[in-house]
Amino acid sequence: MTVSDFARVHGMIIVWARLQGPRGERDVRLALDTAATKTLVIPDVLDDLGYAARDGVGITVIRTANHDPEPGYLLRVQRFFALGFGFSNFEIHAHDLPDYGIDGLLGMNFLENFDFAVRSVLRKIYLEHVSSPLAA
Repeated sequence: MTVSDFARVHGMIIVWARLQGPRGERDVRLALDTAATKTLVIPDVLDDLGYAARDGVGITVIRTANHDPEPGYLLRVQRFFALGFGFSNFEIHAHDLPDYGIDGLLGMNFLENFDFAVRSVLRKIYLEHVSSPLAA
């Protein structure tokens, strides 16, 4: 079992993650979002790491309760680390977000690899890794 701390900002659960790309590595602030099917990172971050829409594996649209559909693309990043675990060739959505002060969302394509519990008073996330073809 792995235990990770998180921060609360404007009611959101915020965790740190790390992305690797052709131009290096970068730490990113992500909101844990169990309603997001895929992990999402804003294009500005991906551009800094050397990724572009031409590297994408498909065009996408996301829908939220508060905004009109947003266009974006799917992308596989070299390496993605969060909450003490890393995955190679990890698929993310590249989409803009309103200015919430975060770099993206940690979605279910990451979280589904774990049995996890969020302890909001303690500000801790407990993860137990389960078998998955994504695990590095």
